[in-house]
Amino acid sequence: MLPSNYQLAIPFLLILILSANNVSLGQVSTAPAIIQVSAPPTFVCNLMDSRAAAVGVRGADGGISVLAGSKLWLLFGDTTGPPGGPPTNQSVVGSSSVIESQLPFDCSSYVWLTDSSGKQFYQPLFSARTTGSDESTVPTGGLTVNGEIYIYSMRVSHWGTDPSDPTHAHGVLFKQVQGYHYFTEVASWPTDQLFVGAQPVEGELPNGAHVLFVATSALYRRSPVYLAYVLPQDIENPASYHYLTGYDRDDSPLWASEMAEAKPVPGTENSWVGELSFVYDAPLQTYLLMFFDYRMQVATLDLYSSRTPYGPFHGPQRLYPCGTSPADRPRWMEKAWGGCYGGFMVPDTFGPDGHDLFFTLSLWNPYTTVVLKTQISSLSTMTTSKASAEPQVTSLNSITTVVAPSTTLGPMAQSQVTSLPSVTTGVALTSTPGPSFVIVGAAIILIVVAIAYFFFITKRKKPPRTSQTNLR
Repeated sequence: MLPSNYQLAIPFLLILILSANNVSLGQVSTAPAIIQVSAPPTFVCNLMDSRAAAVGVRGADGGISVLAGSKLWLLFGDTTGPPGGPPTNQSVVGSSSVIESQLPFDCSSYVWLTDSSGKQFYQPLFSARTTGSDESTVPTGGLTVNGEIYIYSMRVSHWGTDPSDPTHAHGVLFKQVQGYHYFTEVASWPTDQLFVGAQPVEGELPNGAHVLFVATSALYRRSPVYLAYVLPQDIENPASYHYLTGYDRDDSPLWASEMAEAKPVPGTENSWVGELSFVYDAPLQTYLLMFFDYRMQVATLDLYSSRTPYGPFHGPQRLYPCGTSPADRPRWMEKAWGGCYGGFMVPDTFGPDGHDLFFTLSLWNPYTTVVLKTQISSLSTMTTSKASAEPQVTSLNSITTVVAPSTTLGPMAQSQVTSLPSVTTGVALTSTPGPSFVIVGAAIILIVVAIAYFFFITKRKKPPRTSQTNLR
């Protein structure tokens, strides 16, 4: 039997060890790949060029990506025909248009898809342009399932004019009719609920099941990010989607079948998500989640990353594609240009090392969409607290960030941001010791002290025993 000194120490040591282990499992996660922005955005091309004009396109916004077999579609909403004016005037002739490109995307070789005449741009989606029901039908994300193209879209019943008059919309899913060029509606969701914004990506659950993950948002530009998944064969059934409610102690996702139980993706709880983008960077084996955050006072893209399509997601890295003040504009923005929004990443165009990140960006004035490129890198290992922390912004251009006053913005969002210059700020999540680290450290120190103490007690020189003879 152990000496009584040791017996008394055992419960104390066990409590300390278990407490330390519990904190470690519950509060700290190791992220094998964290994405860091390593270069500011640069201009690649303006998609509204002479090739667009040749098929009757004078302006369009969005540019969401849809992988269609071996080719890539860039799908635009609110497409204008005759020259001049934004898409809310009488010049509107269609609600969508499509660029088709080989992979990887190349500005020099894409083509605009046309209708049967070969002279007019192809319109996969139409909008009734009816006040109160369908003022716009805007594509927000798409993918191919078993050879069939699906497009998630936002159907706007009311374009808001200011923060007190929000935009109202609901999500709609369209499917291409086989053998034809047109799409038909196959599913819809309630107004101002999830799927107002929706970006799908293929991936696997922890059990290896192949599913479609959908990054989504609710009230237009006033919602955090949510995450859902659905089996490919059930994509047309809204009741078959499951919603992220959090993570267990091992960072495995927890899901619910009811939309009402959905919880925001941790780290985005206070974001006002606008245009949403979700892709897989295969060379870096990393999922990228990016969105315009309309809570910010300057045009801001937040970039999150994860090794898995279900998170946890680490970030944000922050991009300011139009800069941080009107006085310091990027060179590609002409004098009168302004109102940046959008920000849809282009998949399968990351370069051999995965470091090239291309994305589309729309402007309200002029009404156009451009392609920009930035550089990202993967930090091999980093230990971070699961609790969300404010990002630490590091200027890559040695330019001090200046927060510009908020502005009243254009009708498409009713909250467009006045164009600002091209400065990128990278955000590194640092391993600042928090309460969990302090507790773990204190527990280890106490364990060492306890062992040393009891070792000292048991090894002290003990006085000789008094014999019974001496007591007589």
